[in-house]
Amino acid sequence: MGTENRTKPLEPGKMPGQETISLITICADEDFAGRLRRFVAVGNVAQIRAELQHYLSGESDAGLIEQLNQKRPDVCIIDMDRDREAAIRTAERIRDTLTETVLMAASSDSKPDLILQAMRAGCTEFLVKPVTRDQLLEALARTSGRKKEPHETLNGQILAMMGAKGGAGVTCLAIHLGGLLAQRHGRKTLLIDLHPNLGDVALYLRQDRHPYSFYDLSENTHRLDGDLLQGFLVRHPSGMDILPAPEGIEPSRHVSGEAVKRTLQFLRQSYQFILLDCPTGLADVNTAALDEADNLYLVTTSEVPAVKNVARYADYLSHFSYPIERMRVVINRYSKGDAISEAQIEKTLRRPIFWKVPNQYREVIKVINTGSPLDLGSTSEFMRSMMGWADALAGKPVAAKKESKSFRRLLGG
Repeated sequence: MGTENRTKPLEPGKMPGQETISLITICADEDFAGRLRRFVAVGNVAQIRAELQHYLSGESDAGLIEQLNQKRPDVCIIDMDRDREAAIRTAERIRDTLTETVLMAASSDSKPDLILQAMRAGCTEFLVKPVTRDQLLEALARTSGRKKEPHETLNGQILAMMGAKGGAGVTCLAIHLGGLLAQRHGRKTLLIDLHPNLGDVALYLRQDRHPYSFYDLSENTHRLDGDLLQGFLVRHPSGMDILPAPEGIEPSRHVSGEAVKRTLQFLRQSYQFILLDCPTGLADVNTAALDEADNLYLVTTSEVPAVKNVARYADYLSHFSYPIERMRVVINRYSKGDAISEAQIEKTLRRPIFWKVPNQYREVIKVINTGSPLDLGSTSEFMRSMMGWADALAGKPVAAKKESKSFRRLLGG
């Protein structure tokens, strides 16, 4: 280990049955290191196995990384204050090599961009200095809980919704369907806005600005667990959870298709229904999501360009052996007086229409603009159609309710 590290050598990992958490620190300043030593000395909750005094970002540290890997420490705390870039590189390296070790970041700077950087690098806890004993013990307790508590596996359905062209109303349908599954049926439901930029789910639902998105979660596939997930979610009053799109317009971020699949596979274990509000097109993220989805709802309107695009998507996907039974056509803003009839659409697409959502555009856009997109009540033809769709997915409601009142409470209004 060399003279740069403190006097405590690397010790063997915990013996079978031992409950104490083994802990290493990297570049902890004197005050922080002293606090940690005092805290863990009381109660035998944790043991500090090593105190490293330089970041592990160079090739010369390969031997030390291997030693740490053999000892399998439960927790590694990285002080970010000495050199943020080197600390981030260290976290990434430990994340990739010590896959069973929980990473924690510590810093006197708690700005959101630093917290986000640390989480992207694999840290599941962020300790703000000066760290209190309660703060440390709570973080260690969460670490211990992740290792001990059994996780209920739900194996939920993933439902992808994609428009034949822009403006098809996918976001509106997704938020209503998700809200109904959560509030009317009591199903554990997650709505994911997959738009890399300018997603509208959070805007429609009047959710406060949130620093994390599905893409941030997908960059942490090495550290996916229930506690990490909770920090990314937005909880809606309906009971539905949301993973919003990134805020504003950001440079393109490369998230591999494999990372998208792993993230969705993980989320499937925690929810009964996962709805994907997909951007139009078949970019890598969309195709990876469609591979994992149980059903793809192609949303169109009764217009020639939109219907033609549905046919194009269906033909394209069929060339790649995408199961035809997983593709379902949804007509949004449907009216019997449309220039293109239902029969003509089905003849063009060579497949039946799965669902028709009545055209109540003015009423729907009005409640969206007032910040209450779910406040139409059960007398609305649009809402009755969406209820029928949710019922078809989840069965009868868990309890009879006066829908006109219950749905007005979906946004806490």
